[in-house]
Amino acid sequence: MSEERRPPRLHFARALVRARGLIERVRRSIPQSPAGESGRFLDDVRAAFGRMHPRRLGAALAGLALLAYLLSGIYTVRPGEVAVVQRFGRVVAPGVAEGLHYRLPWPLEQETIVNVAEVRRESVGLAQAEPEHPLHLEGPGKLQVLSGDTNIIDYEAIVQYRVSDPAAYLFNVDYPSYQVVRDAVRAAVTRVSVGTGVDAILTTERQSLQNAIRQEVQRVVDAYQAGLAIVSVNLQKAYPPDEVAEAFRDVSSAREDRSRAINEAEGYRNSVVPEARGQANRMLAEARSYAQAQVDQAIGAAQAFNAILAQYRVNSRIYGEGVTRFRLYLETMEKILPRVQIYVVKRGERVNLRLLNGTPLTTFPPSDEGR
Repeated sequence: MSEERRPPRLHFARALVRARGLIERVRRSIPQSPAGESGRFLDDVRAAFGRMHPRRLGAALAGLALLAYLLSGIYTVRPGEVAVVQRFGRVVAPGVAEGLHYRLPWPLEQETIVNVAEVRRESVGLAQAEPEHPLHLEGPGKLQVLSGDTNIIDYEAIVQYRVSDPAAYLFNVDYPSYQVVRDAVRAAVTRVSVGTGVDAILTTERQSLQNAIRQEVQRVVDAYQAGLAIVSVNLQKAYPPDEVAEAFRDVSSAREDRSRAINEAEGYRNSVVPEARGQANRMLAEARSYAQAQVDQAIGAAQAFNAILAQYRVNSRIYGEGVTRFRLYLETMEKILPRVQIYVVKRGERVNLRLLNGTPLTTFPPSDEGR
């Protein structure tokens, strides 16, 4: 579909040509008659027109011509199209909607119809020429820019756009719309890429880069007042030049190995650290429990000792200190003796016993002097 549909300038001449064609079709539709009948028919026609006054005939023909001229101002705007009407070259109706309309005949006024619903497509950065633009004098060439870390990157982009302001689209820019879009895309890609590193361009930042380029292209097109709306910018490819592609692949492979090693290490850490943390928490809980038990036991022993001490002091005043000590001795022996291992030996027989630290008692039972 062409970018716009422009009307011919010689509407009056076109109307006369159409009238002549209509007369010719009528003449051909008349059945062929024998030579005599045909001659009589022509005589009848001459007789009918011969009765008319020449002035009236001229006025009738002039009226028909004027009517055809006036009717040439009727035009139709189809759905999805907008008409721009000019009067002596000046825009008087910048956005005529779809439907049947009338404007003054040429050369007073003329309309230009623009398709505003069509989403147009432009390729930027492809090595081969576009078949839809055979008259493009300059080959498209590669879209090659420098990244933020001074690496050369080749782009291939597909841009979709449509006409948003028909009057601005027709009269504000002398270049074709596809050339305006191409130049805007090249400028936008160059400006956006200088702020982004090559790794981000080739890997993680593709979507954000596309959005930034689309916004920049729209800004450039608006600065031109070209009447275009950028629908989308799709980066088909972003790759290093062929001369250094192998080195980039090696770097990418090394980066993938590094990422894999990091992921494996993080996975091992995620499996070991929780287990070690659980063991540490368990050991801490056991230690706290043991400490609390020891503290409680010590407190209980201290309380028991304090109770015995208080009772000892009371009984010492009543029964005397010796009796109280002897009673405590008996109570203690009642608790100890059931757990004591008893050795029965003959009187006067020597026995080698190892007690506590393993030091043998060479004299047992003791001598009579030590009893």
